[in-house]
Amino acid sequence: MAERPQISIVINTDSRAASLATTLESLRWLDYPTYEVCVVYGPTPDGTEAVLSQWDGAIKIAKCLERNLSVSRNIGVAMAAGEIIAFLDDDAIPEPEWLLELAAAYNTPDVGGAGGFVYDSTGVVLQYRFATANRMAAADLSWTRPAPELNFPFSSNFPHLLGANSSFLRRALLGVGGFDEEYEYYLDETDLICRLVDAGWRLVQIEGAYVHHKFSSSALRNETKVVTDWYPIIKNKAYFSIVNGRAYAGMGEIIDALRAFVADAERSTEWAFSVGFITEEIRDRFRADADRAWTDGLTRGLTGCRRLGDFASLHRYAQPFLPFTRNVLRDGRRCLCLLSFEYPPGPVGGIGRYVQVLARALAATGHHVHVLTSGKEDSRVDFEEGVWVHRIASRPSEPPPIGGMHVPARPWYHAATMLEEVRKVARQRRVDIVIAPMWDAEGLAVMEDGELPLVTSLHTPLKVWLESEVARASDPDFMDNFALPMIAAETRLLERSEAILANSRAIMTEVATVYRVRFDERCAVVPHGIDDITRLPKRLPPPLPPGHMRLLFVGRIERRKGVDVLLSAVRRLFTRHTHLHLDLVGDASISDPRGMTLRAAFESDPETQPLRDRVVFHGSVEDEVLRGFYADCEIFVAPSRFESFGLILLEAMAFAKPVIASRAGGMMEVVQDSISGLLADPGDSASLEECLERLVLDSELRMQLGCAGRARYESCFTSKHMAEGVLRFVDQVIATRIGKAAMVQKC
Repeated sequence: MAERPQISIVINTDSRAASLATTLESLRWLDYPTYEVCVVYGPTPDGTEAVLSQWDGAIKIAKCLERNLSVSRNIGVAMAAGEIIAFLDDDAIPEPEWLLELAAAYNTPDVGGAGGFVYDSTGVVLQYRFATANRMAAADLSWTRPAPELNFPFSSNFPHLLGANSSFLRRALLGVGGFDEEYEYYLDETDLICRLVDAGWRLVQIEGAYVHHKFSSSALRNETKVVTDWYPIIKNKAYFSIVNGRAYAGMGEIIDALRAFVADAERSTEWAFSVGFITEEIRDRFRADADRAWTDGLTRGLTGCRRLGDFASLHRYAQPFLPFTRNVLRDGRRCLCLLSFEYPPGPVGGIGRYVQVLARALAATGHHVHVLTSGKEDSRVDFEEGVWVHRIASRPSEPPPIGGMHVPARPWYHAATMLEEVRKVARQRRVDIVIAPMWDAEGLAVMEDGELPLVTSLHTPLKVWLESEVARASDPDFMDNFALPMIAAETRLLERSEAILANSRAIMTEVATVYRVRFDERCAVVPHGIDDITRLPKRLPPPLPPGHMRLLFVGRIERRKGVDVLLSAVRRLFTRHTHLHLDLVGDASISDPRGMTLRAAFESDPETQPLRDRVVFHGSVEDEVLRGFYADCEIFVAPSRFESFGLILLEAMAFAKPVIASRAGGMMEVVQDSISGLLADPGDSASLEECLERLVLDSELRMQLGCAGRARYESCFTSKHMAEGVLRFVDQVIATRIGKAAMVQKC
């Protein structure tokens, strides 16, 4: 066999359009030079044809007119032109090395099949490792190693491969007649493997070749993974036991084993009903289905007539090999791990949104991207829009002494957990770089470990944050036990990270000054970028009365964001302009030194009573609602005292809205004063009021600034621009690291 044989991936699907779309998309990231994709879809009308139409010409497509997995698989075999046929479930995601590791197993001419490990829906727990099956289809999942010693014809036990992650030599498949179409579902691959072993082919069980099985409901199992239709399972168990087991057990033994199997199934059904997983109708139907399955399975098994694939008639499905268009990079793929304590879905801050956009943009270029973030009680790994997202629950670990400082427990637990997950990724594929935010010192454990290069990305640092958090800064307990140790940790990161990634020159200068560090050539400025969110679904807010004008603020309702300055300015402005309306979108629970929120202070002030129906605090909202606010506002205002960059400005500019920001931090690098927006003096309500009134009175200026802002977004701040800049920097960091290692080795 050729060193890199052509492989055909066969996906058999029915009524799983959504999961099929994700599975197909994941195949772009496979690290294998030449493979094709064959999809055979069933008769259920659920939108699958619409999904497949998007791949027309890129994959082979055929329709199976009956809900029979073996019939569908035989059509796939007939379509396939590769030397090896790999079967993948329509709700499964293969890891990049999947085909490479499967192909490597075909290293001798007698190998007829190979399969690997399968993760369950969490992506963390293995559903399947090694197993064997006997001649009555009883599986033994307790194996902790492959079972090559059972690879001989007519073995009473034989190595097993899970259908969700199995591959076979095409000529071996054809030689045994393909799949037995008696198996409409369940035991189809087990029966095939049994016949391959009896024909003298060797099955290889791989420790690897990972596939993530993201369970979807079907006609036989509901969303709770409970069987709702036992007929094919019991019928096929009976049929299999007779056609494959009669030479190994008497009919009495086979019948006893079947009785025990059906009794277990009935107990399982009763339990599922008792906990509300199935309806009374399904429970009551079990006995009739079981009786019919007994009769059909035994009758068909005793006839000894198999329904093997008729490949002479299936030849009409044959097509030349159709190479799948994958993401091919001239210099090969990088593997990047991005750390972020927050990550969508759900409300997240600026760092979480930045990491999501960056991760998707990097993945879109063809690189392997992993985002490691904080999980709930249960950890899980998912493939989302080209990105592997690891939501990992933090595990307690004793903070080691680092440079004589004590790292607070919560951030250390997270940092140490992220290091362990990075190591897990690195055991499977080479990790080129780790990028982590300065905030909460998320990359500290990775840096201290020293095995992988760490890039620390600059965001508003703790020292700067404390300047506007008077209550926190004056709390000795908070400062001694958290703030000061974390400032020391941030300083260590800044001094020792392999490289520093800044989103603006302002934040680079600010951090270097406040923390008294030098970055030299280690630091690069790559401005943030965002996707064009104007194309996404949006839910507009309730309309204002005719002639009214909507102003919008987005962000945390706190002094650092300048909300106190904004509320002071609108008190005066709204008195003069009664058609104005202000929406404030963001977390309003942050208290001032008196323990009062800015919202509570505003709403409890008697002087604001006339304005309260025009100044509305909405709290955190879903993305679709947020986009609706952007689309419907006429002026966007972000009067922060300091922003390292200001993603919200880009979001408003993408919607071609005139923006008002502050003459502070990275905002001055985003907004060109009087060209693509206006800049007010930070902390100065009179200056902000002047900017607001200027735009309120001048519709032509609003239009001019909005259009200029949109043009600036398109030319400088798209997610593609950001990803390209980060990749150039990453290549530079890696080249520098390799050069230093070479010099050390030479010495």
